Amino acid sequence: MTTTTPARYSPAPGAEYRYPLSDYARATAAALGKGWDAESSYLGAWGLIFTTDGRVSLRLYVDTDGDLGDLVFEDRATGDVHLVPSEHIPDFSPSTPDEMAEWGGDLALFVLSLGL
Repeated sequence: MTTTTPARYSPAPGAEYRYPLSDYARATAAALGKGWDAESSYLGAWGLIFTTDGRVSLRLYVDTDGDLGDLVFEDRATGDVHLVPSEHIPDFSPSTPDEMAEWGGDLALFVLSLGL
């Protein structure tokens, strides 16, 4: 009996995911417009989105509790965690600036729906 081992999936750096999460935060802040800004974390592993008047501060990251990683916004003032429903994000990871802007727009709509 012959057994075969599946080939290990090993894409080249930047081939599968071209943008770190901090870029998603920056695209979201840009889509939210005047009065919003963003900062990157170490290595872009998460992003901070905030109002320039200090009223709102949200950390965008992937929550790895459970089987799948979920994209979430954490309200830094209250500690509330808001799971981004899959219907609020595109079905693909962005690989161009236009696609990143689309993600930012979709995430901005979700942030606005939170009523912060």
